[in-house]
Amino acid sequence: MALPMNRVVGLIDMDCFYVGVEQRRNPELKGKPCAVVQYNKWKGGGLIAVSYEARACGVSRSMRGDEAKIKCPDIQLVHVPEVRGKADLTRYRDAGAQVIQVLCRFSSCVERASVDEAFADLTEAVNNRIAEGAGKITLSQLRNTHVVGWDDKAAEIAGKEETQSAEESVRCEEEKPSAEEKEIQRVHGVSAWLSTVYDSDEIDRCNDLHLTVAAAIVEEMRVAVYEELELRCSAGIAHNKMLAKLACGINKPNKQTILPDASVFALFTSFPLGKVRGLGGKLGEQVKQLLGAEYMGDVRSSSRQHLQQQLGDKAG
Repeated sequence: MALPMNRVVGLIDMDCFYVGVEQRRNPELKGKPCAVVQYNKWKGGGLIAVSYEARACGVSRSMRGDEAKIKCPDIQLVHVPEVRGKADLTRYRDAGAQVIQVLCRFSSCVERASVDEAFADLTEAVNNRIAEGAGKITLSQLRNTHVVGWDDKAAEIAGKEETQSAEESVRCEEEKPSAEEKEIQRVHGVSAWLSTVYDSDEIDRCNDLHLTVAAAIVEEMRVAVYEELELRCSAGIAHNKMLAKLACGINKPNKQTILPDASVFALFTSFPLGKVRGLGGKLGEQVKQLLGAEYMGDVRSSSRQHLQQQLGDKAG
């Protein structure tokens, strides 16, 4: 089976990074609702990071500390250090640098995107593993991995042909699946994905093989970051940086998501424009108004020439 030279990119995004750094400094904060706030203490300070325990109580980053305490009286607020009247982010930058050092052991090309995000080009690492005969990935190597377009195959893999009435369908849409049900769907989906990847000689499956091996490497990266630095992270794996970024946000926290080429179009049909980097502000509003687009799929149907005519050569 000929293996194509195909780029594979992982985006590693730290989960509640500022909170994670503070919980590492003060373990008593772990498992409790907490948030990191700006050094400016007006109305309790603006929240810049919120733990998942606090989010469950209705606390969000748009709030200030005083409002957060009303929503969640037990919340612990940690203020960013201040030096000479300005925020001192040294401890967070240092922690981010430590993460990069760990990632660089797995990839020779790591690009820091922000204090809590980094892209890793995994193409070389993937090709090396395949060449070494380590390209056969098992379910146990993908313990926290989702595959876009495959989680919903659980019923099919389990051999269940569901025929629901309209009333049952509405009820199922209203009832969110439990954590256990989600995990069952994930396991069935990843199992089906692996079977398809390794049971076909088609060229597109070679591309999927690269994504699968990359996902196994990213699982190892994330484990190393947690074991060495006590920080959790999520990740997206795709064939370019933009898609890896989109994939990363689909399943969080402490999860990772593969976005195969074959699933991109279906994802775009329901992926809001505002969630795409660079389209959350004025440009996004311009695209919505000029093209009547709400989702990425709406933009995809326009030609490059049409986009450039409407938005200009640079933005189009």
